[in-house]
Amino acid sequence: MGAKIVVGGFWGDEGKGLVSAWLAYKAHSLGVFRGCGGANPEHGLFFKDNYIRTNQLPLGFIFAECQVGLGPGTAVDVDKFLAEVTLFRLSPEQVRVDYRCPIITPENIQEEIDSSKMDSIGSTKSGTGIAMSHAALRIAPLAEDIDRLQPYLEDVPMMANRLADQGTISLEGTQGTFLSRYHGDYPNVTSVDVTAPSIVAGVGLDWRKVEDVIVCVKALPTREGTGPMGDVDEFSQEEMEELGIVEYSSIFDPESGQREVRRKAKGIDYSLLKRIITLNGANQIALTFAEHADPDVKDIRQWSELTPNTKSLIDEIEVETGVEVTLVNTGKQWSSMASKHGDLPEISDQLIKRLESYT
Repeated sequence: MGAKIVVGGFWGDEGKGLVSAWLAYKAHSLGVFRGCGGANPEHGLFFKDNYIRTNQLPLGFIFAECQVGLGPGTAVDVDKFLAEVTLFRLSPEQVRVDYRCPIITPENIQEEIDSSKMDSIGSTKSGTGIAMSHAALRIAPLAEDIDRLQPYLEDVPMMANRLADQGTISLEGTQGTFLSRYHGDYPNVTSVDVTAPSIVAGVGLDWRKVEDVIVCVKALPTREGTGPMGDVDEFSQEEMEELGIVEYSSIFDPESGQREVRRKAKGIDYSLLKRIITLNGANQIALTFAEHADPDVKDIRQWSELTPNTKSLIDEIEVETGVEVTLVNTGKQWSSMASKHGDLPEISDQLIKRLESYT
């Protein structure tokens, strides 16, 4: 019984949602919760040729079909919330919103769209930052004020603590540790803290019920927008194209209208990773996008079949940090995940059909 928290390392885009989904599925989580941010993160997975994503909801419920909760630390875009509830066919009994959640209004979104500052920091312009600032000023509407949310309202902290007493629950973070407003390279940060302590507070969970904190670390960390990437070299776009490891941003370039290419480091800055582990209290690491560093590991699902190069990288991470790598993501497809301690659940026909229905 207790909670598993999935958080992002470095600057985001490291597959938190997919890791959260597999962990919730493996642990038979009774609920998956979000406790910070708003409708700004994009958590997704590739199913065949389709990309299934959430912005407002945590993605961790998608395999487990468990309860979903948005804690009072989460800002809510009502339209996006209801669209995702409809897409995933979630009933009001299955998805719950804390009545104290601040609301992202259309005016909040437009203010961010009109701000040149949002362009310079690579903002998704979801309105989350403005909504959070209004919440701090005590002028934001709350979920309890919105008629369309009435069927979904709940005292989410009490719900999360009750479920954690009955079994395992999952808490899913938003964005990478160094995009935290507390710990990132200000002003190239998001509007809230995104580390494990703030996720716990934003859900309202008794911290003594936290069992594991899993930090997701890209084998080759990436960053959108400006800001430093540590004491490591970066790939040029030409190098990434030659290696076939280009990643495209969820942010569109305002001039070209095209998705921006994510910057990519040529390795892991271990001094920064140690700081990430300290800030989050992480006791496990999920290594993601391993195939970008080692193409031969692509789509492997058994730990025993991991390649020597990937095993060497895992050993290096564990020696440098003193924290165990327990999951490895090995490819673009949702099924490309290997677990160190016991195999992941079998992929059933029922799960395949459910994922197909979301595309």
